[in-house]
Amino acid sequence: MSLEADLLSLSSTLDQMIERLEAVAEEVRGTERDELLGGIYDVERHLRSANRRLNRTLLSDN
Repeated sequence: MSLEADLLSLSSTLDQMIERLEAVAEEVRGTERDELLGGIYDVERHLRSANRRLNRTLLSDN
């Protein structure tokens, strides 16, 4: 597998992780586990940032 294919695969995995975190946030919002939302949103924000950086890296390599 090429480096570009590996990085694209990682980007896709990050997208999937973000989607799963969004689903978890919806599940806990308004429940007794609501206190988890801050941490979930923090992780989601970091994953989005990492994915943007990864995509910029891919674009700059072309």
